[in-house]
Amino acid sequence: MSATIGLDEMPQKLLDRCRWGELRAFASSDLGALTYINAPYPDPDHPNDYFWGREGSFDEARRCYETGRELLGQSRRLLIEGKLVAFGTGPNGQRVKIEPIEWANLWPMFATNRATGPTQSFDDIEIFETPNATKLRGCIDWLRSQSPAALNQKKAILRHQAELGLNADIPDAVFNDAYKTVLGRSRGRPKK
Repeated sequence: MSATIGLDEMPQKLLDRCRWGELRAFASSDLGALTYINAPYPDPDHPNDYFWGREGSFDEARRCYETGRELLGQSRRLLIEGKLVAFGTGPNGQRVKIEPIEWANLWPMFATNRATGPTQSFDDIEIFETPNATKLRGCIDWLRSQSPAALNQKKAILRHQAELGLNADIPDAVFNDAYKTVLGRSRGRPKK
């Protein structure tokens, strides 16, 4: 497993960087952006209340809310699928692994580094990225950095170039997930 990070670092380091950048643009600090992830739906009559002292329209508040919910959904999906592994301190003070199935009922609170649910809560959450998840993120970043002309090559050639570029052996399933995420295609040579 990779190095541990706090739940409060997860959006910047492990989630969709473009979406995090969009959300971060609405806030004056990283902490403010983290609170937007868990903020309630904005009041159409008082959209400035959503931004805590900053001016903004209801459309901006709604976009910020929707971006935060996308990041929240992505984090829960990665935790439920087991691509990310979390440990936290339970109410009894013991450090425990939070099982993937438990994330179906847990709500990550990024700004406070906690997760709460109807019957349980965890503090001081640390996240580990599994080796395949690290490779997947690397493949996605690598594919996104390529020129459109380079992406028109055969999938096998792209995979080989990704392995060379990332200096890692990339399993078929991992590369296929990255390929589909970035290009929206599952297999074969791109259509012209």
